[in-house]
Amino acid sequence: MTENVVPETDAPGSQVDLADDAYSLPSRYYIDPEILELEYERIFYRAWNFAGHVSQLKTSGDYITCIVGRESIIVMVDDGGTLHAFYNVCRHRGHWLLEGSGHVDSIICPYHAWRYATDGRLIYARNSEHVPGFDPSKFCLTAVQVEVFCGFVFVNLDPKASSLATQVPGLADEFRAYEPRLDELHFVHRSEYFVKSNWKNVVDNYNENYHTPVVHPVLGSILDESYRIEPKGKYLSHVGDANPGLEGGFQVEGENFPQLLTWWLWPNLCPMSIPGGGFRVLHIMPDGPERTRETYDFYLPYAEPTEAQWRQIRFAAEVVNVEDVGVVEGIQRGLRSKSFDRSYVMIAPQNAEWSEHAVSHLKNLVLEALYGQSQSV
Repeated sequence: MTENVVPETDAPGSQVDLADDAYSLPSRYYIDPEILELEYERIFYRAWNFAGHVSQLKTSGDYITCIVGRESIIVMVDDGGTLHAFYNVCRHRGHWLLEGSGHVDSIICPYHAWRYATDGRLIYARNSEHVPGFDPSKFCLTAVQVEVFCGFVFVNLDPKASSLATQVPGLADEFRAYEPRLDELHFVHRSEYFVKSNWKNVVDNYNENYHTPVVHPVLGSILDESYRIEPKGKYLSHVGDANPGLEGGFQVEGENFPQLLTWWLWPNLCPMSIPGGGFRVLHIMPDGPERTRETYDFYLPYAEPTEAQWRQIRFAAEVVNVEDVGVVEGIQRGLRSKSFDRSYVMIAPQNAEWSEHAVSHLKNLVLEALYGQSQSV
């Protein structure tokens, strides 16, 4: 499974043709631990992964951590105001260094108290003066790429990866057309979920509207037939007119909310508009072949949400997302049935509002990343 070829049983022309847009990947791609290991190496360790927002990294010593596959990454502001990203691993014995987010004057390992500066340099190793030839410059924290894109912070474990901005031309303009204050937003809330389903099921569910009238009765009443999902390489744009009689958590007194705008960014990030301004960001990371960790972050123009904004947050996190969790966990149970091999993808002419064409788009990006095979939708 680690060779750079499509498995023989999946090759085009065999019984299962992975390139057929009318079908999903075979069920084992959502179950097999070996396939997940390949996805870690060829997708997540080579892609730009979401870490947070610049509002969480204002002064020297501010830090956030994020999970990328099996790795933990620290993003920190140094004494000169520059952002750095490192593997969250002490160079002495490999202990993790920091958890969550916060502020420190220096990074101190909780095991043997090795100390690192905010730029990753080793500045103290206890008793090292008694070790002949010990050179602290050889034990700096291992750096990874970090980039700020529209106020959001991303990391990439591949030192050869091109910048995120060059990989998604046009996305920054779309973001800023909706929310010009991106760099000034405030992080206000995070919800976290562990979902009993493969990460691709979660992404597929996000990127199709076919299920919305059935699974999301309130959200389904908001959207109309104008809703479209447009593939644009490594990102997708979701745009739809919103019903003026908004209900539930989408109702914001005194605000004009004519459209629902959401996006998907390869491989696992879902930025969404918030009525009245701001962004909510759903981040999807595999935590096993049949388990996914979701973080749902909310960023607003003001540090203190209003009661109406808290209703939006609760509606998105406690209603809509919980409804989605139920169906993707149901899918995962069904994928283990010997009667089911792969899904049929409902692709509509002109990409109608219910079309599942974006599911095939993700499949093709996955195939290209894993095996160098690409088919356009």
